[in-house]
Amino acid sequence: MKKRPYVTCLMMTSVDGKILSEKWGSDATVKKLANKFEEVHEKIGVKAWIVGRTTMEKDFTDFAKPILKKGHQEVDRKDFVAEHQSDSFAIAIDGQGKLGWEEPEMEGDHVISVLTEAVPDAYLAHLKDIGVSYIFAGEKVISLQTALEKLYALFDIKHLMLEGGAHINGSFLNEKLIDELQHVLLPIADGTIETSTLFEIDKDIKREGATLLKLENVKQMEDDVLWLSYTFKY
Repeated sequence: MKKRPYVTCLMMTSVDGKILSEKWGSDATVKKLANKFEEVHEKIGVKAWIVGRTTMEKDFTDFAKPILKKGHQEVDRKDFVAEHQSDSFAIAIDGQGKLGWEEPEMEGDHVISVLTEAVPDAYLAHLKDIGVSYIFAGEKVISLQTALEKLYALFDIKHLMLEGGAHINGSFLNEKLIDELQHVLLPIADGTIETSTLFEIDKDIKREGATLLKLENVKQMEDDVLWLSYTFKY
């Protein structure tokens, strides 16, 4: 098996395991607690982070529609490493090419899109034009193992931060591709059924039972927030 990055999953949840939600409200106390995520992110200091398409469009691209280059386009299904000066990366799992990229950088991080070969030529042509890098990790379905191997080989990414959402986290867990969990536990009880949890795996694809973790460290932060560090016992 080829080399892949060491994967740290960094997530912030309520005490009942729910991911940050608009239902928690927007008062100053909630916002202050939510800022603990970025605080921990900076302390860990990993320069490459990866999220699923839903998280990327909700939190970063503001649901922008995919842009297709006009005219007849024919683009080979070869990985494209755009020219860039950054040593930090914002990576999106976007198998069908649904994210509307307009810039090749996000707050200084070079954008890499993880695609399948099923995306339209016109979409790839647009990404090339604006300087967004992309890699192929499957014909119609994303292979996370392939994606990680290519991120390591093409971009020299040796440590990767996985930051959700629930289904992408679950997919990494299902493939045993997470090496450690950094869990920011907020003193909030969500109490709703609808809100996603930290890991979600469809019962039809779940490979095994529960995954055991080993607690490595517990740190109490300000405002009754806990920072829990685990490794995985696959």
